[in-house]
Amino acid sequence: MSEQNTEVVTSPAAALVERILAEGPIGMGPAASIIGTFAAGKRVAPSTITRWIGDGVKLAGGRVVRLEAVKIAGRLVTSKQAVVRFIVAQQATAPAPPADTSTPRGPGRRRAASEKAGRELEKLGA
Repeated sequence: MSEQNTEVVTSPAAALVERILAEGPIGMGPAASIIGTFAAGKRVAPSTITRWIGDGVKLAGGRVVRLEAVKIAGRLVTSKQAVVRFIVAQQATAPAPPADTSTPRGPGRRRAASEKAGRELEKLGA
């Protein structure tokens, strides 16, 4: 009778392996197919997926997001869910809309507002 390994997986690398295997590992070609076309209507190349795994994508705040992947027998694999997480992580850093979208006041309006403020200060005794 063989003994089963009942060791609890605790390292981050082991947890990532467990996750990718549970989600169904896919190679770089199928991962590129999930993205489909990108710039100028060209298909995403498998080498682009590999670059996203190694180098990641730098976001506006300087943070780098990498596509999760593991090596199995020297071959990189990821999962569809990992691709989705990679894309979602990039969306969280979308720039907030400007607080004030009104057009700036022209010189005449600025002068009138300044004069009005001056009159109000004189009334207050300042």
